[in-house]
Amino acid sequence: MKRRHFLSAALALPAAAPSSVRAEGMKRVGFLVTGDPEPTWSLFRKSMVEVGYVEGRTVSYDYRSIDAPGPRLDGAAAELARLHADVIVTILTPSIAAARRATSTIPIAWLGADPQVTGIINLSRPEGNVTGVYSPSSTLAGKALQLFHELRSETRLFGLLLNPGDPFHVPLQRDVETVAQAEKIDLAIELPKSRADLGAGFDALIKRGVAGILIQPSLGLEIAARLALEKRVPAISFRREFAQAGGLMSYNADYADLTRILARQVDKLLKGIPISNIPVQQASRFEMIVNRKTAAALGIALPPAFLARADEVIE
Repeated sequence: MKRRHFLSAALALPAAAPSSVRAEGMKRVGFLVTGDPEPTWSLFRKSMVEVGYVEGRTVSYDYRSIDAPGPRLDGAAAELARLHADVIVTILTPSIAAARRATSTIPIAWLGADPQVTGIINLSRPEGNVTGVYSPSSTLAGKALQLFHELRSETRLFGLLLNPGDPFHVPLQRDVETVAQAEKIDLAIELPKSRADLGAGFDALIKRGVAGILIQPSLGLEIAARLALEKRVPAISFRREFAQAGGLMSYNADYADLTRILARQVDKLLKGIPISNIPVQQASRFEMIVNRKTAAALGIALPPAFLARADEVIE
């Protein structure tokens, strides 16, 4: 069985402190993330080291992490623009949108979902001030539903917890609905407005009798995994952190690979290469993570053939 292990050393990197003063010639990178910042924040800084940047000597970071879309996120994006970052890195769709509202001149490199959600049309020669790397997460969410249906072939009703403040919930719902129709599965949908409403969203879906739930990452993966365990409902999502935190399964792009691509794009931007010469790139490596301990707690049998397809099984 093939297993990939997250590099814990990445998480051991020291946290970057915001700084208003920088040495001559030092580049300044703003980092704006919606939802859970790890492991993306640590993986990105590790990837920047790999392309030649030394934190505190050749690059400084202004880090902002905001739980949800709204005035605080817009304020954080505006602050990064006022600090005159050389590049602003944005993680997940709400941060991309906030950064675009904050500046039309500072280069933005994003890691997120379908570029159509960001308004980027020409992927090979991006226009304006935005480029980045993306995972086809809405398509992969449909694949995750198929995988769940393999485990629980009796599934007739499946739940979605979507973030109405994140524009990505629209293509996500569309692609999952397409797969659900093909699999003859009905969908029940809840749209909690904040993390505080997440528990109520779970309760409403459980009351309707769903066989499982898919959670949009920007709602908060760790809290969603904890609630799913507490409420004893099988739950899946896109990021490996979800399965590591106790979710049943995750299926998505390899985020370590995505951050390496992102760091290379940021390096080009810091060197003055025009946005139009830095194509948007799509993920090419994908991984399925299965939590066997959670499956056992929920009474779900994991067939050997299914486990053999997993990139990592959490015991």
